[in-house]
Amino acid sequence: MNDPRGRVLSFGPFELSIRNRLLSKDATVVPLGARAMDLLIVLVEHANRVVGRRTLIERVWPKRGAEQVSLRVHISALRKALDQNDPGRRYIANVPGRGYSFIVPVTALSPPASEDYRPSKHRLPARLMRMLGRSDALAVIQMKLVEQKFVTIVGTGGIGKTTLAVAVAHEMSSAFDGHVHFVDLSTLGDASLVAPALAAALGVSVRTNNVVPALIDRLRETPALVIFDGCEPSIEGVSAVAEELVRNVPTLHLLATSREAMRVEGEHVYELGTLDCPPEDGGLSARDALQYPSVQLLVDRVRVVRNDFALTDQEAPIAVRICRRLDGIPLAIELAACRVDIFGLSGTARLLDERLNLSWPGRRTAPSRHQTLNATLEWSFDLLGEAEKRVLSRLSVFAGGFTLEAAVAVVADEIVEEASASDCVWELRSKSMIAAQGQDGRLRLLDTTRGFALQRSAESGEQDLFCRRHALYFTDLFRQGAAMDGSGGSKALAIEIDNLRAGLNWAFSATGDAKIGVELAAASASAWMAMALLTECRDWMGKAISHLDRMNSGTRQEMVLQAAFASCVMFTGGMTDRSYTTWAKALRLAEGLGDVDYQVDALLVLWAHELRVPNYPEAIRLADRCGEVSQGTGHLGAVATANYMRGITYYHTGRIVEAQGLLELSLHRDDEASRQLLIKRFGYDRKVDNLAGLATLAWLRGSPDQARRFSGMAVAEARQSNRAVNLCGALTFACFIAYLTDPDDGEAVALVGELAGYADKHALHNYQGFCLGMQAFYKVRQGGEIGAASAMLQAGLEKLSTARYGIFDWFLQAEFARCLAQANRPREGLEAFERAKIDLDQSRWYGPELHRIRGELALGNGEGLAVSRQYLLRALELANRQASLSWALRAATSLVVAEKSEGRREPAWHALQSTYAKFQEGLDTHDLRLARHVLGGPSQRDGVVVSMR
Repeated sequence: MNDPRGRVLSFGPFELSIRNRLLSKDATVVPLGARAMDLLIVLVEHANRVVGRRTLIERVWPKRGAEQVSLRVHISALRKALDQNDPGRRYIANVPGRGYSFIVPVTALSPPASEDYRPSKHRLPARLMRMLGRSDALAVIQMKLVEQKFVTIVGTGGIGKTTLAVAVAHEMSSAFDGHVHFVDLSTLGDASLVAPALAAALGVSVRTNNVVPALIDRLRETPALVIFDGCEPSIEGVSAVAEELVRNVPTLHLLATSREAMRVEGEHVYELGTLDCPPEDGGLSARDALQYPSVQLLVDRVRVVRNDFALTDQEAPIAVRICRRLDGIPLAIELAACRVDIFGLSGTARLLDERLNLSWPGRRTAPSRHQTLNATLEWSFDLLGEAEKRVLSRLSVFAGGFTLEAAVAVVADEIVEEASASDCVWELRSKSMIAAQGQDGRLRLLDTTRGFALQRSAESGEQDLFCRRHALYFTDLFRQGAAMDGSGGSKALAIEIDNLRAGLNWAFSATGDAKIGVELAAASASAWMAMALLTECRDWMGKAISHLDRMNSGTRQEMVLQAAFASCVMFTGGMTDRSYTTWAKALRLAEGLGDVDYQVDALLVLWAHELRVPNYPEAIRLADRCGEVSQGTGHLGAVATANYMRGITYYHTGRIVEAQGLLELSLHRDDEASRQLLIKRFGYDRKVDNLAGLATLAWLRGSPDQARRFSGMAVAEARQSNRAVNLCGALTFACFIAYLTDPDDGEAVALVGELAGYADKHALHNYQGFCLGMQAFYKVRQGGEIGAASAMLQAGLEKLSTARYGIFDWFLQAEFARCLAQANRPREGLEAFERAKIDLDQSRWYGPELHRIRGELALGNGEGLAVSRQYLLRALELANRQASLSWALRAATSLVVAEKSEGRREPAWHALQSTYAKFQEGLDTHDLRLARHVLGGPSQRDGVVVSMR
């Protein structure tokens, strides 16, 4: 008797495949919801008879029942679908008080069963209406089948192997005149059933145990394409049958899908990868995100449940996060898309972040192994050997990726020995349970596979044991990296960041071991700093310090943790009391242990605290102390650090000639290994700072071109090191030099924009504050709203104050006041200057400029020429005392413009001429152009505006 589920029924222009739950019209699929399809099948099977409402509800909602309103809604949807494709014809009649009747004649298309029956040549599984991201794979596989004849598509569960194979079958059906035979082997548990399954598909009736000869005879009759789908459960049987068929039937083309290759003669493997996902931090718009197949698939499947869905720019990063979280696995993305109708895109992403749900149901018509992601993984897991199952579960402790060496070291024990563990890893790789990561031999578990394996590990009771082994392994690995000279070790370990996080998370968890966490944190301190992950480093070091006990007190381990913690606190939060106290403690620990390197490091940071406040006398004391510690040690790096500290302090206090000599000495008599070690530990790069300092000194001494070269070298060096703190420091002084040299040529604006991007990304408040100050200048200079510019400056000063970074405060406020005066707001400029409470008696490298700006403000606000002259002469005096040619040029230029009488103007003019003549370069810069203009003829005095223009 025929199985009614195998029938194909025809009515009107439609064909209904009950087995495949597919309604089509003229070879085009008519989309129907699951409930509407159930109702159609029941009504068509009872055509021209009344089917009661209760009967329909019991057939369509057998477990939970439904209300009459639900039945009416789905009947209406069914009527609408039929009417849209065949307008004017009535298919379903409502019989009041009784139910519904299908009133159009129905014809069965399927032929009667017989022993000689050969299935229809076109009897293939339904093809998905849209297969996204696989057009290249589809073309390649078709080409391989034509040229190589025997191809196996391998890949992890849910990757889309069956979907692709079905598409190949439909695409190549005409080439084989419809002789395409699709054989689903996924439910076979016995290798001996493979050949009979193919015989059934071909309609071959054989009454013998050896079916293969009959298959060969049948397949020799005409060129054909045979597709074996889901070969894993009977891989040995499939391999034997496939090899014999390919060897004996020259016209046969064979396509197989499996999670592992058959490894037989003639087989060509095509490894199907996941769908391409956008980059993690791409910041893509919706349009750009939709260029990636994984996002296309997500949006396409969401529209199935929400036909009005459209991806917005705001939601694009969420869609990207979902696709990346699911590793671009099509089945996983489809299952997640089904939840968007209930939870929305953001809610679905949160659910995935909180717990990767492997049990979400998918398409009702999918094979049982594809109904949920868990079923897919369970099906693959059950096909593994016991050792392979154990190794897979244990590998779930790895996050991100791992090497074979790491895998064997962590998972091997007395039950699974090293040799067996190594074999199991490669077997799992060949069975698509482990994926390749990059081209360097690293491996990884996809997140979905890892989530499944974690469940199995928890059920086995082994999870904490192997989490411990994992954490200990990476403690040793990072300790070895920290012991390496230079920064190479830490850079090489950057790829293990996810494993480092996993190890620390376990160690400090309720079931972990905080002692291991402390050891791992200390071992990884330099790696965190080298990767510039400052906020995360601060949090882990702080957590480790909170778990220190008496046994750790005064040890090198405590010193390392305190130093790294203090460094991160300083870089992310500025020069706080907490940072200073922690560094002072690190210094005492280093002094007690006699560790010169850490003493120098601690003195350097404490000096930086005092410099940035600024407290110059204490900064000089600490710099001298560093010189004492390094003296006689033969440690070139420590001596270079001491010279750098002295040089920077002298330059900030206006002793620029001495400063230049010390910075040059530090730069040219340094030890590279020591410098790299300092960078690796705490992110400092004295070479970058030396170059930035020399750039400023070159500008001050009248060499603006040389200043730009030094500045460019500092930025280039910082870019090469790829550390946020160093790059921001170099960019800060590059901005400053560009602004002082020529504020309107666009270079300074571009540098400020780049600096702001890095400062915001890494939450570096001091550099954010500096950027806001510079941006406030340009807002005024470009005619922007004064109130908004003032608010911007104030916000910048607040950030600088929070970071305890006072080096630029007075300059930023004085220059802002000058910009206001330039914008014909002299009174507001003077108020801004006075509000800053600038102490003009303090020695600063920009002290002459503060006096000059105050003098011009006095002139512009009617305080009198005598008052202005006093400030300008003081500016010129300070500049000459500092040997700062650039400040002297500015002061002399302003003095010439200010003087009215010929008697006073002439000596001012000669002073300017003498100063100008000392410049050997940068003659086309802003200040030198202005000086030439003033020297060139009668000056039309127009207050401060003429002076600065």
